[in-house]
Amino acid sequence: MLRVLHALNRGALDIVPTFLFRLGAPAEDRPRHDAAAADRIFRDLMFTIRRRRLARFADLQWDTDMTRRPLLIRFLEAALSLGFARKIHADQRSCAGAVSLAVEYGVTSIDHLEYATLEQARVLAASTTIATLLPCASFLHGHPAPARTLIDEGVAVALGSNFNPCHTPSLNMQTVISLAAIQLAMSPAEAIAAATINSAHALHAAARVGSLESGKLADVLILQTSDYRDLAYQLGTNLVDTTIKRGEIVSTLRG
Repeated sequence: MLRVLHALNRGALDIVPTFLFRLGAPAEDRPRHDAAAADRIFRDLMFTIRRRRLARFADLQWDTDMTRRPLLIRFLEAALSLGFARKIHADQRSCAGAVSLAVEYGVTSIDHLEYATLEQARVLAASTTIATLLPCASFLHGHPAPARTLIDEGVAVALGSNFNPCHTPSLNMQTVISLAAIQLAMSPAEAIAAATINSAHALHAAARVGSLESGKLADVLILQTSDYRDLAYQLGTNLVDTTIKRGEIVSTLRG
């Protein structure tokens, strides 16, 4: 899959491949099996991925099983030593450990903070780690992320679709922005900034994209509205009139 993404990235699309490390389901010989599998990943697979430049980020799927914590730390240390930018997938009801390691290992962003607390927001606010919120996942699973708490404490917040054909089958970032305003109590301006420039920072791409500035790639959406705030409340309506990629029109309603 990483090779496919690498090949696709030579075209018009901008793809940022990520290698996700996720421990398997528990088994009777779990400690021995986990350690053996992790050794192969840390020693061989990650080195090969880095050498071939198949992924820019190394992403850790958080696991609350304390017996597995040494393997999670080894992954972050291996990623750091190989020069990967790092992320953490904190898809757990208890994310205190994930937040702590995110700050300790200087991860670029931490995703899935539906259960983050005020204390964890303050820990993140004192770091450079970006909190990536996923409103579509919150909508489907019924537990909105505490966006207001994170933002008010000074945490940089980005937005993502969390596209997954099984759990979150939506690629529509307009829906993401709408849900962020409606469910997460973000203002339209906050939601748009989180989906653009903050998300670009979460991908280490803000020097090239994410805002309309001199010297950046001209990736632009022209919307059928006279007020940017409409984007936050037109749930389910496609407002895009024209899509411009690197200064070239790639689609338009006008033909």
